[in-house]
Amino acid sequence: GFAKQAQEDGMSVSLKILFLLVAVAQFFVPVLPQTGIGETIGDRAVAEGIPPELPLGVFFSIWGVIFLGLLALAVRNLMSRDYATEQLTLPLTLAAFGNVLWMLSAQGFGLVWLDFLLLLPILFCTWWAAYRQDRLARYDGTPWRILIGLTVGLFAGWLTVAVSISVPDFGRWILARGPTDAVWQSLWMTLVPAIVLAALFANRVSRNLWYFVAVGWGLFGVVMNNWARTGTQWLAIVTAVIALYVLFRRLRFGARGSYPDKLST
Repeated sequence: GFAKQAQEDGMSVSLKILFLLVAVAQFFVPVLPQTGIGETIGDRAVAEGIPPELPLGVFFSIWGVIFLGLLALAVRNLMSRDYATEQLTLPLTLAAFGNVLWMLSAQGFGLVWLDFLLLLPILFCTWWAAYRQDRLARYDGTPWRILIGLTVGLFAGWLTVAVSISVPDFGRWILARGPTDAVWQSLWMTLVPAIVLAALFANRVSRNLWYFVAVGWGLFGVVMNNWARTGTQWLAIVTAVIALYVLFRRLRFGARGSYPDKLST
């Protein structure tokens, strides 16, 4: 019994250290292109034209909030035992590690199909973390619980945006199209997955409202891209309507999350 407990504690500490390492790595990988290693993801995204589904650059600043939140969770998790954080360590570590791999791939290779496939397990892990957090049902209003909810929700929501805006890019790669070809098709290939994933998250995964903050932020980034940068105002208007619908539906009808028999606002 003692030996088994010691082994489990050793594995737990190792996982916590790994979580901290990948949380720190997320800050350094994006600056590699500035040292001559690879090309920035933003430059690659608009190299052949500005696609309609790409949020305006400033909206990607949400990554900074997510990275800081993950770092805070990793430090706290290593310094003190907290049941809630420990339950989230494995899925968040896998998600952060996958995110590091995705950034390295996108900056170093820029292969559309590979980048899209790498996003899927990251999305799964962020939703896994959100599901676990929802099952803990510890919303006591303390700053620490708020930070956990904010970080997990924003991470899961922004990965939903990342996957949704990658669908048309993957489709254009298959069809050998350019970023400015069939823009309405590209837009709907983003909006439909976003709607479906948001509904699935609310009804089966988590009641976390921060998820919808991230999804709404991303969709309004698409609105601003089409309104201010590409000049395709009708695409912006349609995206705004869909974004408002997604947010209204969550606020008006609530969410069941990981408790499908219960409805929560």
